[in-house]
Amino acid sequence: MGHKLLKWWTHHYLRLQVRRRPPLPLTGFNPQAVQKVLLINSTALGDLLFSTPAIRALKETFPDWRLDILVNPGYAALVRHNPHLENIIPFPGRSWRLLPLMGELRRNRYDLVVILHGNDPEATLLARATGSPYIIGSAGSSLNFVYSEKIVRQDPFEHAIERRLNFVRPLGADIDDKRMQLILPSAELIRAEVLTLRHFGKLPLLVAFHPTGSGRYKWWPQESFAALGNYLQETYGASILIVSGPRDRQEGEALAARLTGPTLVTGDRSLPEVAAFLKQCRLFVGNDSGPLHLALALEVPSIALLGADHPRRIGPYQVDWGTYLYRKEEVCSQEHCLNRDCPDNRCLQAIQVADVVDLLRNWWEPRKLPGR
Repeated sequence: MGHKLLKWWTHHYLRLQVRRRPPLPLTGFNPQAVQKVLLINSTALGDLLFSTPAIRALKETFPDWRLDILVNPGYAALVRHNPHLENIIPFPGRSWRLLPLMGELRRNRYDLVVILHGNDPEATLLARATGSPYIIGSAGSSLNFVYSEKIVRQDPFEHAIERRLNFVRPLGADIDDKRMQLILPSAELIRAEVLTLRHFGKLPLLVAFHPTGSGRYKWWPQESFAALGNYLQETYGASILIVSGPRDRQEGEALAARLTGPTLVTGDRSLPEVAAFLKQCRLFVGNDSGPLHLALALEVPSIALLGADHPRRIGPYQVDWGTYLYRKEEVCSQEHCLNRDCPDNRCLQAIQVADVVDLLRNWWEPRKLPGR
């Protein structure tokens, strides 16, 4: 079923459903009657990590609630060890694959569904399919007539972590500690350390680069990464971990070929393996992408190279181990542009290697712990 057809069908189907059984307003919600809650976060890796403070807030406020989560199957392994989540449900994608899941969710009998971040129309369709009397979702959805509570974005520059907390605040859940959370099993961490030792012959001062991302409009130039990598290797004796997946492995290997010192390209390794390698790193430098947020969740000192989106929305948030470089407002007149069609990526080209080196000297060096 095509996406447009699915949207049309879902809209009319849900209209009929709501006429038969309108959503209950959240004013009648009784937290004491809740046993099972479904959280929907079926999009990108960064979206999932941005949601972890909201998940923690829910569990700390309501420790007796069982929290299940519907996630992109590629990221399910990353939340498997989250102590606040009971059941990880893979999102199967569009079309007929939704039908078995709709039946499964209805059998689970959820008392509440919260759409923290999801693809529409699928997320709303699945939320309604649970039969839950209460659904919380974004007022920006064209299907918000299904929701018990419609969450309005008050500030266009509100950080993504705060936006997700806004979905649980009407329930009385909130949290002061807004760090993203990622828990890795000790076996994975030990395995990554052994592989690092085997590859480099020692445990090096390891620095991670992520030179790609979801779109080229977000990429800092490869020649800049190469110059920075050679500087790090010559100045600090660093070895470079280049984070890349199957789709961008060629770019990762091309960057490795331009570096004069030891490198390791993650390539086809699983996300938990990549995360375990990142945990060993003393620094991460990368574009606006999932690995950036992964490094921040792992408390790796991180420099974000931002251009397409504003750092107030997606940059390091309330952590002293994250900082960023952002030059868009100096070189681009398109105030709210996301640069998808930008022909020359000028906002990222405006970030110079010297700018990063300055951060290394004045921000990163004081955070390096000798002997680690």
